[in-house]
Amino acid sequence: MKTTFQLFLLAGIAMHTVTAFAICSPVPGADQIWSNPSLHWVLIGEMHGSNETPFAFENLVCDALARGKQVTVALERPSSEQSSLDDILTAQNLSSAKEHLLKLPGWQKGMDGRASEAMLRLLISLRTLRKEYPALRVFAFEAPYAGTAAGARDEAMGRALLALKARQPNHLILVLTGNVHAMQRAMFGYDFAAMYLPQKEVVTLEATDRGGESWSNSGGACGASEGGVPDKSFSRPYGIYFDPSLAPFGTVNGVLALGRPLTASPPAAGEPTPLPACREKFLLQQHALNKAK
Repeated sequence: MKTTFQLFLLAGIAMHTVTAFAICSPVPGADQIWSNPSLHWVLIGEMHGSNETPFAFENLVCDALARGKQVTVALERPSSEQSSLDDILTAQNLSSAKEHLLKLPGWQKGMDGRASEAMLRLLISLRTLRKEYPALRVFAFEAPYAGTAAGARDEAMGRALLALKARQPNHLILVLTGNVHAMQRAMFGYDFAAMYLPQKEVVTLEATDRGGESWSNSGGACGASEGGVPDKSFSRPYGIYFDPSLAPFGTVNGVLALGRPLTASPPAAGEPTPLPACREKFLLQQHALNKAK
């Protein structure tokens, strides 16, 4: 028997043309964000490649808009995609805009969960929301960077988010990114994107789950595999909790507990031909596992 959440998720997937309010609901605990006028950035750190986190993030955006916030959504997509992302929100012909987006390299070769079907659904849902809230914007903050230093990419992303404040000074910037980039204390010997933002103006939350699968690129193999960021309490209800000690790893302000197992969301553009090395490695690993059973 499907849970209420699963039925709600399926409705959100299938009913893109329905009014935005029919496919999103307030996020428990989010009032702690909306009531803080000093906040300018809210970072949600996720395990890429699930259906559940983009769906919860969509609800967070909708909740913010319903509370009267002007919102810019920042996604971990290459800045070169900006015009195509804008078209998803504004072009008269959505089918054409979607077709163009999925032909871009980051979607054709996106095997790490960031170019998933769930991410595409999120974008289309934002298009629906924008009809009710024309000030809604989407920003691709994965900026180009030079050099091969371990933290160069995070620095470029952090500075891109920082610069966004000058462009949208009255907007609350809601950011969906990989969970490591949302950390507020250095690991692996370098600073993360969130650390380039004024700490008094930013909240970072780690999305936690109850196990399940995500489509990710791990250890050089990409596909639907077990693992996420299991909540420290598998009975914790869906919602936002401001307590750094609840985070399974790293330093953040709290957690966005999904309250559900993850389900994997495959690449929106399908599998490329020929298969990339990470996909071949994953399929070989699965074959070996099945053979061993």
